[in-house]
Amino acid sequence: SDPAGDTLCHLCFEIFSQTGVFETSLKKHKVQRLILAVRAAMNNNPYHNWAHAFDVTQTTYALSYPSGVEKNLTIWEKFALISAALCHDLDHPGVSSAFLALAGERYSGGRQFRDLHLEKHHALRAFEIMVNSTVNLLEKVGTVKYYKFRSVVSRCILATDITRHKEYVEKVIEQIKLRNAALAAGEKWRARPVFSV
Repeated sequence: SDPAGDTLCHLCFEIFSQTGVFETSLKKHKVQRLILAVRAAMNNNPYHNWAHAFDVTQTTYALSYPSGVEKNLTIWEKFALISAALCHDLDHPGVSSAFLALAGERYSGGRQFRDLHLEKHHALRAFEIMVNSTVNLLEKVGTVKYYKFRSVVSRCILATDITRHKEYVEKVIEQIKLRNAALAAGEKWRARPVFSV
């Protein structure tokens, strides 16, 4: 048993509860199973490990609430954002996509990555876990809600691609400028999506 890892699981569950998703039909035990499955699927890398998955989840939560971002999101969008943060590095091999592309089979030790673009691999693994019969997270979610949730989670995970970091920072800076101009003019301002994948 790993007491520190267990504590992080409990804290992660509390973060999910803050999204309001348990006010919907989603069952608490399914989110608990998701958290445990993600923890089990995280490799024991020096950086891309369970502690990192929790850290990003907690940081996403901590930044979205004081910044007011969560006020512009539905319960399911909040749930998708936190789910994406939790799953953003699932099954990470501990090296970059560029390294994998160069090293190929020599590095992977026979492991097959679903996609050499690691963010796509992480997103695929996230939904493999979510629809697995043990977790079955989205079992009673309707088709439209499922695909919207999947789209938000996937886009958020794909947005963690470090090669696109500069592009996203520039978009955030532009949003800040637009917000400041609108507020200075006494206008109401609503953020536009920063990333598109």
